[in-house]
Amino acid sequence: MTSDFLSVLRKLAKTDYYQSMYASAKELGLQLFDNSTDLTKVQLWFLSYMSMYNSINMDIALGEISDRVLENEVYEDAYMVYKKKQFTKDMKTHKQQNAVAPEKGSPSSSWVFKRAKQTP
Repeated sequence: MTSDFLSVLRKLAKTDYYQSMYASAKELGLQLFDNSTDLTKVQLWFLSYMSMYNSINMDIALGEISDRVLENEVYEDAYMVYKKKQFTKDMKTHKQQNAVAPEKGSPSSSWVFKRAKQTP
């Protein structure tokens, strides 16, 4: 596949029409393609791009980033790399915080599961 072909897929996936279709498919369970199994590589790339643009648009809507990210593909790719690294960093921090034993005197909770006594 040529890079021009992938560029066309990106441009299509970025359009409002396909973003609406993707969101509707996610929310309502609509089928985007005639085939629902054994997707082709082209279909998988297209879904991947639609997912990427959906994520970027969601972050723009939440005010986490500016719509300037959508000005060119380099910004889009750079943002997705940054987002992935930030997510990984946040997950490591979260795991480290949860791995630390609670301090004495701090409230802690635990679940106790008991089997109900059987009556003869």
